[in-house]
Amino acid sequence: MPQPTHRDLKKFCENDRWDPKKRTDHWRCTKRLPDGRTLRTKVSFGSGEIGVPGLFAAILREQLQVTEEEFWRVVREGGPAQRPDAPVAAPTKPPSLDATTVLQLRKLGVSLDDIRALPSQSEADELLRHRREGRRP
Repeated sequence: MPQPTHRDLKKFCENDRWDPKKRTDHWRCTKRLPDGRTLRTKVSFGSGEIGVPGLFAAILREQLQVTEEEFWRVVREGGPAQRPDAPVAAPTKPPSLDATTVLQLRKLGVSLDDIRALPSQSEADELLRHRREGRRP
């Protein structure tokens, strides 16, 4: 997919029939969805790339609530955008594990890949207990 620009974002809002309000630094756009939710985004007056890493993905997920494929379809072909009934889900983050537990598991020979695959702190604690006792879970 091409690198998105502020011009692409403005075109998406126009094609998806958002209500733009011109401000001193950005367009402030809102869209009322049939289920009553109101979406909000702001679009820079510039035309350059949206170059901050992760920013475009956050705009899609949190503000526009569309997939990247749907964003580009609306920019190219027009709108309105097709949205799921529920907001687009954020990517799941790996669980946050206690640093001490991670260090102890590493000292006991557990690989970083195996530690990253642990679904929760309680699972990490259980693995640590088993390793200290000299058995494999």
